[in-house]
Amino acid sequence: MQAEIAAEIQRLLQAAERQVDAINRELHKRPTSTGVRYRLLWQPLAEEEGAPVGLDVARKRLLNTSSDLWSAEDRRVVGAMLQHRISAERERADSSSGRDSGTLLDQLARALDYRHWHRFRVERWQEGHWRKLSGPASSGERALGLTVPLFAAVASFYSQGSYALAPRLMLLDEAFAGIDDTARAHCMGLIREFDLDFVITSEREWACYAELPGVAICQLQRREGIDAVFVSRWTWDGREKTSEADPDRRFAPA
Repeated sequence: MQAEIAAEIQRLLQAAERQVDAINRELHKRPTSTGVRYRLLWQPLAEEEGAPVGLDVARKRLLNTSSDLWSAEDRRVVGAMLQHRISAERERADSSSGRDSGTLLDQLARALDYRHWHRFRVERWQEGHWRKLSGPASSGERALGLTVPLFAAVASFYSQGSYALAPRLMLLDEAFAGIDDTARAHCMGLIREFDLDFVITSEREWACYAELPGVAICQLQRREGIDAVFVSRWTWDGREKTSEADPDRRFAPA
């Protein structure tokens, strides 16, 4: 059973690494208008941050060597890490006096959830070096550093074979808050570069930028004391905004 668990965790870790590589390929192909590039890192936590004891050494075996080719030492290292993680979770469950212990299956799921052993970080290529996104930068650059990798992640997901013909839909709530209009326009251009379709909800964003060749807009309007919402419809063709009739109007205009 331990060998089966190790093999499954290996499969999941390697799949995650491939996904991160795919995202970074998307990012490399699409620098910002100022030439800035970003990359995504998926890093193991340190033991003092909650990672399993021995993760650093075991992770190298899991990522770099097929489980069929593991030596006795490889199996000992990986097995010790997994056993320690399971024991730690069972001790935590026992100490909680049943309040949050769950079933044995729940305990194993928590103990072996490799996602909690890692964190994501974004770095920016600047002056010939990769630097932390939290380093000196404008608020717009920081916002782009958080937004652009998300676009790349969505694009890499839809680029998988089983989704090749699917709508490349992305939903954004209060999109680009805290980003100035120039950076917003660049973000919109990147959405087009990544070949994504989008639905945005925003208090002020209409997405009318030259970087986008077409947008359908519904502006919701209401007045105090009136229990109704009016839908104002518009389209943007890359050059101008045009008012459109309501296709679902039930009553003829007065």
